[in-house]
This record gives sequence, C-alpha cells and structure tokens, in this order.
Amino acid sequence: MWRMGRYNRIIVLLLLAVSLTLTACAQPAGTGEPVQGAGTGAQIQNQAQAPAPAPAEEPAGEPKKMPEEALYVCQYTTNQVAVIDLATGETVREIPVGAKPIALLQSPDGHYVYVANSGSGDVYRISTVSGEIEARIAMGNQPVAMAINSAGDRLYVLDYYLNRVSSVDLKIRSMVGFYPLNTCGFEERMEPPDCCHDIFGEPLGAGRKPSAIVLDEAENKIYVGNMGTWDIAVIDLQEGKEVEAYDAAFGINEMIFAGSASRLYISAAGNELDINDAILSMDLKGGGKTDKVKVGEKPVSIASSPDGTILYVVTEKEAKLVGLDTETGQVTGQCLLSGQPGDLALSKAGDKAYIANLLEGTVFVVDTRDYEILETLQAGVTPRALVYSDHRQF
Repeated sequence: MWRMGRYNRIIVLLLLAVSLTLTACAQPAGTGEPVQGAGTGAQIQNQAQAPAPAPAEEPAGEPKKMPEEALYVCQYTTNQVAVIDLATGETVREIPVGAKPIALLQSPDGHYVYVANSGSGDVYRISTVSGEIEARIAMGNQPVAMAINSAGDRLYVLDYYLNRVSSVDLKIRSMVGFYPLNTCGFEERMEPPDCCHDIFGEPLGAGRKPSAIVLDEAENKIYVGNMGTWDIAVIDLQEGKEVEAYDAAFGINEMIFAGSASRLYISAAGNELDINDAILSMDLKGGGKTDKVKVGEKPVSIASSPDGTILYVVTEKEAKLVGLDTETGQVTGQCLLSGQPGDLALSKAGDKAYIANLLEGTVFVVDTRDYEILETLQAGVTPRALVYSDHRQF
C-alpha cells in the first residue's frame, strides 16, 4: 500500500509539472522583459506578424530649430535666456542658465552668446546654431559685465563683489588669471554716499563696485566703470594692473567707444538724490577730460550705430530713446517709450533698436530711421540684457 501511494504521488507531481509547462508556453508574446539582441527565429516571426506601432509623437520639450534672426534676452528672476524669433516675434526657446543672469555678450563671429550669472558666479556659453549650452565657466562671485577681443578667444569679466577683472581663455574654457582693482579710486575715494544703491537694489557699501567694462585692443587697455567710487579705472594689460583712474559720475551703467577712437561715452543714471540728465563724453588722449551731453533724466544704456556716427541712449525716468550725432552732440531724433526701459541692442544694419522693458516684461522694437515703435514683443519676466543675433551671416 505504501509503495502504491508513493507511486500515485509521483504520477500526480509529473502531471502537475507538465501542466505548468504547457501554461507557460501559452503566454502571449511580448509580456515579459524586452528582448536583448536579435532573438530567436520564433520571436522574430512573432514580431513580424504583430501590427505596426503608431508613429511616435514628438517628445515634449524637443529643441526647436534656432531662428536665423533672433534676440537673446536675460530673464533675471527666472534664471533663463529667452530666444525670440524676430521673423515671427515669438519666443522659441527658454534656455536654463545660472542664477540671476545679468549680462549678455555675443562672440565676434556670431556663433556664441555668453551669459554672466551674477547669482551663481559663472559664465555660460550658448551656441547660437544649436541653442545648447556648450560650456560653464566658474568665475568667482558676481560677474556682472563682459568684454571680448576681436579674435574671440579672450573674455574679460567684471566681478562686482571681488573688485577685479577676470581673464578667460576661451580655447580651454577656463579662467586663467585676473586683474585686481586698486582699493581706492579717483582721489582716494573709498565709500559712496549713504543714499546710493547698487545694481541689485541693495545699499552700495564700500569698495570700487565695478559695473561696466570696455576693451581698447589698440592700446592694450581695459576701462572699468565703478559704481562705488564713481570713477573709471584704467587697467594696463601689459603691466597687469590698474595704472590710473579718471573722475566720472554716479550710477555708471554702460560704456562704449564711438566716433573718435579715443572718445569714451558713459551712461550714468546718478543716485537717489541727484539724477543725471546727461551722458559723459570722455577724451582719453586728453587725460580723461569729460564733456556732458544732455539726453534726459537717468540715462541707463547706450549703443552706437554700425558706422559710429549716431549714438543711441535710453533714459529710464523719461522713458525714451534718444539719438545723438557723435560729431556735433546734437539730438537727431527721439522716441517715447513706457514702463521701465533698460538695456538696448541694435540690429546688424542699425535700422532697428531693441529696448528691454523691465517693468512690463516686453521689448520695444524701434525704427531708428524715423524713431517710431514698430511693435512690442513679449520677453518674459524681468528682461535685463539683450543681444541681437543674425545667422544669415554664416
């Protein structure tokens, strides 16, 4: 009896095993893990007999083609750079960058845009062809303004907090040195009046507080505008240090060479107690002698026409764009704006001016031939800096 019971149990177990095997073989194809490699002949046959899948939809966030003519806009509070297609007026990309992007600069060949991130202490390089970030370069503390040489292989970056100009080798994408500013400014200035605030809206405090930069390759010098000591520092690149300081004005925002090669123009808004109504015209060969050219209250940004004959200035308090003849200093035209106009960029031909409106999150497009607003573009939150890019030159 024991032998028969054991024999029956063996038969039952065998039948159960056969049943489980048949059940496993009956499973529908494709319900297990993805097949690695080519698979067996049966698997290939099953795949061939299966219905063709529906075409895949374009993934969300798929990069769009970069526009031929574009405007790059720093969105200060959202830590992005918006790319506006100027053919349609639409924003086609919003590129995440570092914290508090505050300045933009295009390479001489137009292939790159550099972004100074004042909150994260770095500079990003964006390809204008692909829209991708190609490099992140650590800079120090608060980069706020940039200049680049004509060869496009050396970038100079102002550090507002560290009071210095950093030198970046763009071939290796790395900072390779820096030029410190002197502790004291013009006539031993060290501290600003108590009324003044910095470019971030905070009390200015002691220090040079560099805010604007321009490169003079012919003389191998860099000129630095300082908010803290309201002066212009002259750095000799061959000597590797600051060699001189010129008197200037409160609230220096931007500087540019225009007209005569030895003439530097400076937009300075003033301070809470004394708002400037003129830009400075500085004769560098004349020892930093300055003239004032009236444009309206609180001049904040400045740009030159391609031929250097017209200077365009944006005034914040009066909200207008003013054109000046660089030879005579006479006003050639003006255009009333609105909101809180700020940074200014010109088209390649100089026939259009693009002006950021910080308060309303827009960009004015102004025809510089008749000083008329052509359109207003949406630019996102707090547009702080602009760069015009034209791929049609490639």
